[in-house]
Amino acid sequence: MLGRLSIFTIYCYCGLFVATLLACIGFSRTSALAFTSEEIATMKAYERVAPSVVNITTHQCEPGYFLCAVPSIEGAGSGIVLRPNGLIITNYHVVYGARDIEVMVAGKRRLKARIIASDPDYDLSVIKVNVGKRPLRAIKLGDSDALRIGQRVLAVGNPFGLGETLTAGVVSMTGRTLKDKGKVLKNLIQTDAAINPGNSGGALIDLSGRLVGICTAILSPTGASVRIGFATPVNRIKAVAPGLMNPWPKTVGLLTIVLLAVLVLRSLFGRRRRAVEVG
Repeated sequence: MLGRLSIFTIYCYCGLFVATLLACIGFSRTSALAFTSEEIATMKAYERVAPSVVNITTHQCEPGYFLCAVPSIEGAGSGIVLRPNGLIITNYHVVYGARDIEVMVAGKRRLKARIIASDPDYDLSVIKVNVGKRPLRAIKLGDSDALRIGQRVLAVGNPFGLGETLTAGVVSMTGRTLKDKGKVLKNLIQTDAAINPGNSGGALIDLSGRLVGICTAILSPTGASVRIGFATPVNRIKAVAPGLMNPWPKTVGLLTIVLLAVLVLRSLFGRRRRAVEVG
């Protein structure tokens, strides 16, 4: 009797275990099926890119303020990590005129930054932070020439100071030209992903998590997003950023030209002086 009872008890426990296991599997499968494939792709892309997008806070002086002992105008923007050693690209207008630049990177670390080089014509600047022994995660670059109208894209940035914000949309058009404060920006990507003040310098990515553009401007009568935003294509960044990140060759070239000009002028002046003395 006891033996039969023990066997019956064992069967009961085994049946309970199997039922629980099947219930767990069913629950997990149901939870997974609650998301569409596009939603899952969006989540994965954001998780890959979020650590590579930083928040930028700037402090400027009020116009006419004597000596600017304490900068009082605060601005906010976004930036994208290009190199693990702390090289970050952003828009020129985000850091223009800033006396102090503070960057908040992944892990909520706040680091002081300095401007390495800028290209106002392309509205791009490269800044540098000291990462110490904790390198940053660099973003992976995509191909903006391969973008298609209607392709799904995501914007990650710091709108209105709300860091790590994700918005989604599509590529509305490519090759746009935008005039802003006397400057003409050409070949921009137009998107309906919400871009607001503070998104400037942030990432526009595809669903594989690769950078396709840097959020640059919005078209809005109110200053807030009306879902007409523009991004600088990543292929332009590929062309311009190397020179901004390593300006030394350009500086050497300019110094060489100046030195040669001085030598030529000196030689011409010397010949003219000797001719006058002989005459």
